[in-house]
Amino acid sequence: MTSLGGRATQSGVACSSGQRRLSWAHEVQAGAVLRRRTCLKHFQSGAALMLGQSRSLVRPGLSYVPQRIDVRTRAIAFPDETMTKITERVLPLRNGSKVKVVVNTSATGRQVVDLETDLQAGRLLLHWGVEGGKNYKGGWRLPGGSSRPEGTIQYKDRALQTPWRSGPNGSSVLRLELNGDEASDVLNFVLKDDATNTWYDNNGTNFTVALRKPQGSTDSALSSTEDVMDGSVLPKDLCDRWAWVRWDQAGRPSRSEKQAAEDYSRGVQEMREVLLKGATLDELWKVANGQVKYDDFKVKRGGSNIVAAPPKAAAPPAQAPPKQLPPIPDELIGVQAYVLWERAGKPDGADFGVEARRVIEEAARGGLSYEDIAARLNYVPKWTQQPQKQQQQPQQQQAASPPPQRAAAAPPQVGQPLGNAARRNPLDMIKRVSAAPVLSESSSSKREKPLDFLVQQFALDPTTKWRRTFALGDKSELLAVVRQEHPMAPVRVDLITDLASEVVLHWGVSKPGSREWRMAPSELWPEDTHTTGHIACETQLLDCNDDECDVEIAGARVPLQRLTIMLPPDHDTGALVFVLRSSDGTMWYKDAGNNFSVPVPCKGTEGKVVEDPVSQLPDDLSRAIVDAEVNTSQWTLMHRFNKATDLMNEVLNGYFDMDVADAMSRIYVWLRYSSTRQLTWQRNYNTQPRILSAAQERLTNAISTAHSRTTGEAQEWVRLMLTTVGRGGDGQRIRDEILHIMHRNHIPEKKGLWMEEWHQKLHNNTTPDDVPICEAYLAFLQSNGNISAYWRVLSDAGITRERLEGFDRPIVTEPQYYGDKRDALIRDFRNYLGILKSVHAGADLQASASAAGNRIPGSARGYLGYVLSRLGDSQVLPFMEAAVEARAELAPALAGSRELLYLDLALEDQVRQAAERGVGAAGFGAVAFMKPLLQNLCLSLGDNEELCYCLKTWQELPASVRTGGRPSKEEALQAVAVINRIRRAISEVSDNVVRRIGKVSKLYGQAFGVESWAYELFAEEVVRGGPAFAVSLLISAVEPTLRNAAALGAWQVISPTEATGVVEVVEGLHLVQDKTYNVPTVLLAEQVTGEEEIPEGVVAVLTPDAPDVLSHVSVRARNMHVLFATCHDKGPLDQIRAAKGKTLHFTTTASGSVTWTEAKASDAAAAAQEAAKNMPAKGLKIEVPKWCGKWAVQMSEYRNGVVGAKSKNLASLQGKLPAEIKLPASVTLPFGCFEQVLDMPENKQIKSRLNDLVGKLVSQKPASGGAKLLSAVSSMWSMDQNDMARAHHGAHVSAAEVLGECRKLAMQVQVPRAVRDDLEAAMRTAGLPVPENDQRWAAALEALKGVWASKYNDRAFYSMRKVGLNFDDVRMAVLVQRVVPAQYAFVIHTKNPSNNDAKEVFCEMVRGLGESLVSGMVAGSAIAFKASKDALDNPEVLCYASKSEAMFVRESLIFRSDSNGEDLEGYAGAGLYESITMDPTETKRVDYMDDKLVQDPKYRQSLLSSICKVGAAIEKALGSAQDIEGVVAPDNSITVVQTRPQV
Repeated sequence: MTSLGGRATQSGVACSSGQRRLSWAHEVQAGAVLRRRTCLKHFQSGAALMLGQSRSLVRPGLSYVPQRIDVRTRAIAFPDETMTKITERVLPLRNGSKVKVVVNTSATGRQVVDLETDLQAGRLLLHWGVEGGKNYKGGWRLPGGSSRPEGTIQYKDRALQTPWRSGPNGSSVLRLELNGDEASDVLNFVLKDDATNTWYDNNGTNFTVALRKPQGSTDSALSSTEDVMDGSVLPKDLCDRWAWVRWDQAGRPSRSEKQAAEDYSRGVQEMREVLLKGATLDELWKVANGQVKYDDFKVKRGGSNIVAAPPKAAAPPAQAPPKQLPPIPDELIGVQAYVLWERAGKPDGADFGVEARRVIEEAARGGLSYEDIAARLNYVPKWTQQPQKQQQQPQQQQAASPPPQRAAAAPPQVGQPLGNAARRNPLDMIKRVSAAPVLSESSSSKREKPLDFLVQQFALDPTTKWRRTFALGDKSELLAVVRQEHPMAPVRVDLITDLASEVVLHWGVSKPGSREWRMAPSELWPEDTHTTGHIACETQLLDCNDDECDVEIAGARVPLQRLTIMLPPDHDTGALVFVLRSSDGTMWYKDAGNNFSVPVPCKGTEGKVVEDPVSQLPDDLSRAIVDAEVNTSQWTLMHRFNKATDLMNEVLNGYFDMDVADAMSRIYVWLRYSSTRQLTWQRNYNTQPRILSAAQERLTNAISTAHSRTTGEAQEWVRLMLTTVGRGGDGQRIRDEILHIMHRNHIPEKKGLWMEEWHQKLHNNTTPDDVPICEAYLAFLQSNGNISAYWRVLSDAGITRERLEGFDRPIVTEPQYYGDKRDALIRDFRNYLGILKSVHAGADLQASASAAGNRIPGSARGYLGYVLSRLGDSQVLPFMEAAVEARAELAPALAGSRELLYLDLALEDQVRQAAERGVGAAGFGAVAFMKPLLQNLCLSLGDNEELCYCLKTWQELPASVRTGGRPSKEEALQAVAVINRIRRAISEVSDNVVRRIGKVSKLYGQAFGVESWAYELFAEEVVRGGPAFAVSLLISAVEPTLRNAAALGAWQVISPTEATGVVEVVEGLHLVQDKTYNVPTVLLAEQVTGEEEIPEGVVAVLTPDAPDVLSHVSVRARNMHVLFATCHDKGPLDQIRAAKGKTLHFTTTASGSVTWTEAKASDAAAAAQEAAKNMPAKGLKIEVPKWCGKWAVQMSEYRNGVVGAKSKNLASLQGKLPAEIKLPASVTLPFGCFEQVLDMPENKQIKSRLNDLVGKLVSQKPASGGAKLLSAVSSMWSMDQNDMARAHHGAHVSAAEVLGECRKLAMQVQVPRAVRDDLEAAMRTAGLPVPENDQRWAAALEALKGVWASKYNDRAFYSMRKVGLNFDDVRMAVLVQRVVPAQYAFVIHTKNPSNNDAKEVFCEMVRGLGESLVSGMVAGSAIAFKASKDALDNPEVLCYASKSEAMFVRESLIFRSDSNGEDLEGYAGAGLYESITMDPTETKRVDYMDDKLVQDPKYRQSLLSSICKVGAAIEKALGSAQDIEGVVAPDNSITVVQTRPQV
């Protein structure tokens, strides 16, 4: 023990940044080690200290029990501060785990809360707030920054979320400290596993822990859990209410102050006694709130019966047997659970089924029939139970049976599948997207516009500072262009229009950042300008006759009008503001109903244009939306809804020249900002409820119409709009019914009353806020006037006191409690809540089902009834299946039906909630949720074809996978392949949302002036709230188990080697393949397709993508000794991303994993220097062969200098392979043919242009790879980390445009007739099919030119430049073969490239053509397998194919590149150039799980074995390891189409 001022403690003081913090220790009997680290300067001299010393503490009476928290926590104060334990509680969580809470306080008021839990979670958060503290105003209070532990974030102004820390024995711990004004009365919290979005609460409510010593307690401390029973530390509010109940029960006798204090203490003692007898704190609250009678409670618990005298010992009266109740209808439980869930603020993952049953049982035992209970819930019962009327006795004499003890809510379970679910073919769910939505004829096709040419010209003009094209109606446009040569030059503004009639500019100016119209200074006026009024002037636009306006459409010159305004360099104008009018004054032209605004650079802007929010937007629709929001003085929900309706109709009628999906997504973004309260709901205008509801109804009907007129993604965005707005309806009832309620209950319309303030707000401007306000008032009534319940419901809905007080008709008082009217008010306001929801709540399941009524198809009603009766049910799988089946039956009737669309959205949301509730609790059994969750997603997406295929492949997996059993390794491998395909599909869904609305939501948010977090997270929140997120959640939960069963680690190492370099994160490898890094670099590339080139200076490529092991980039990585690995686990990649800019050292392990440690710059330099030694200083040599004089040669003429390695290797295999291995007939156009064709007179100009372009590229030839790397290394030895970061920006020489132009020229060459004739003769001799006619020959020659043009491929240029080769020295021979009809295509490496094992054959195979395997054109992995050369009959599948598509082609010819650049020893030239079929390839979706290769194990083993034997035979024939490509025909015969030495 360490002595501190004469007092023994268990711990030292933790110090950080010179501040003392309260520290704590954990004592465990099993030799727990107490680690103490102390700070010397905080202790008095003479104190005995040992830094870092540890001792074992064994405390008598403590024991460790598995699955329980048995860790004792003791808080130690500052050296001069004594702490007193206030509360110690162990609270159960629903999955069997527990959380322990210890509260200590000091004499100065400092409160220290230590929490510990054995809950195992991915990322555990404490979701918390407090009650009490300085200036407390009710609800949850969020302590300030000094009381927030490290890592705490604020969750939507409703709660704080704090991450837990790792504790002893796998537990998680957390400390909260409240001091001074932050000291509070009560801590409220729940736990959340952020990794699975799973919530752990107190049976549907918050955990509540008292932070202050209970009233009446004389104990100085509560030292152990055994000393304090659960809940025995009593909140003061409970003690006060309990004393009042006892006094009321005694007849409210007159008492002295002393007698009242004594009775108060007896009441506290009484509660302690019944708690020791097994009562719960919840039961005490029910008595205190009047929900359970005091006498009944005493009978049940044997409590004291003395009010004015000390208690006497007496035997408790006999407990009456509980009343037998008839079975409770499931639908009634479902409705009650829904009400409880809604009342609790709709917490994600909460299950109120058990609580609902208990509430119904209590009401029934109190004399209510099930019909009475249903009526209280505003629910029309569907059962046939006869009402059982029971005579009501006077309250004093009623002897109700005590309610049963509350049981813990049943944890979510998988449950049994729904027995009567329909068997559906997933491919029947595919939504066939029409070519275009039904729009007006005006927008059906794109047309060339007169101003298009000028727009392009000004876009290329370097002096252009700003330009925009405005629609003027009647298909005419106005182009505004702002130009300035340099900041000190004048500013020129040109306005050009193609209007046929003469127009006048009615204009003025505005200051920077403003749209306020002012008179333009006279020095800005063009000739013939005159004033009109006090703030505007007018100028006629003139005919534009100079060359700049020389525009023709369909051969006819279009007359244009133009006006130029010049501004001097020192002007102070921010923008020109104007409208146009016809010269006769009969027509006025505006920008979407507003003034045009053209921003101009001015003083202080350094030549930049300062735009207002509207001007920054990309299209007219966006400008109309934002202009209405930010420039309209009177604005409410009604105005917004009407404007949205008008704009949507204009989109459908083709007014906006833009993609319909883009337009609908923009309107959705706008409405979602509104629904999340980011936009004002009322500004300088009052809207009566009936007018607002009419606007809502108009908008929702317009949305329904748009849904029927659109398809695909546009329809998907239209449907989502309904989630942002209530259905409308009879809004007048909102206004009328609140008055009826007040009059019925004799509540005066009197200023200063809460209900009158709310009435005024409802009367003048009802909004969706009124729904949670009504729910909060109901909670207040049901809790017998507990104001905390009122504020808690408002807080959960995000409504603060400030928001209430900020209404145009403010609510500034708290509700008054009318005890004599309580029951009547509860009944009235439950009914009123239904009225409010009918107007404001859109996708509410109960309201939607009721509104849909007879529109619901009969086939859906049974499923819907199941869902309604089991809301919050613990059996998750059947609930999901019923909801999805209901959606499937609704689907054919959805188009244009508003009520069914709302119901569909509500069912979708129920499936999402069930997933979030069940995934975290079900373990691997949750894999059974995959089918309904994929169905749910398919039903929601506009373009769902790939997800429907994913669903089909999932359903074809073995039952051991689909039902959560124990899959074998083979079954798990198949499941992992399907999971990879599903993940890729939902990633595309997410990426599409971000692409569509990410940028525009940010622009809107900035223009609207919302907080930055709202627009930064906008797209992400849309994704997280959608059905794809539930699938992602499930994948994260079950994939680790499947990968473990499949013996797959998190990493797949494609090219194993060590690497040290600076971490750089890039979106895609293709984006940086032409970049040169001047320091050794580790790239984390989010996307790798397989066809890229690895940039110079890169030593490692890590990716979450899954390129094939034998793709081009994989082969080149191994050849370059670059570490190349895929990671399937988000965690390691996140750690590497976080190390961006740091130097890391990576190694691969024997088990196929990748590990890393932080390194120094000098380590990277040493590694780079070692690598540079192995690189040739002068580059490789490439021989330039001469043309042999023939346009085509036969296989017998294949020799060095004439054709490439592909042709020669095929020839050398003749007669050396077993008869079952076929070789294709071939002819080859030899080296030099392309160059010879260029020398023809007809191609002279093309050759000259090519030479010029190639000269530009060759003149930029960099130093050789080794020399460049060594020169960079020489300066790295003394670099620190910051130096490295600054140096890590390599030179970037882009040649893409020049190479692209070269390819275009190559495709324009004229192929002489002699080439065709000689090729045809050679093909006939070789037995190859000859093109049938001139048209087919034209296609063949196009393919030939395509191969020649691939000499100028980007990746080939970068690859050759890297090793010091001149790409223009490449000579392209072209191998011509018949396309073998391919059932499968394969690639073989006869030396396993993953581990460099020469004793193993490694192969990959795909459906269709091999191009989808080697080129990276089709995402996903191929089926991979290997075999030992000693056991070729026993191949081992390493992974199954996850590709979504395959490539096919008709019977045709293929022209294969066979260049001299692919023959170099030690250089991976394979894949740099193209192989092109004469006929275009077709990409089709495929289902590998339905393939015979997967379904038939014997067939699979036979075919894979045969392919492995092909590799072994070719290696033996050629004498070295080979890289082989081949195909399997429909008759299972195998043909080898090419082979080359493996590098």
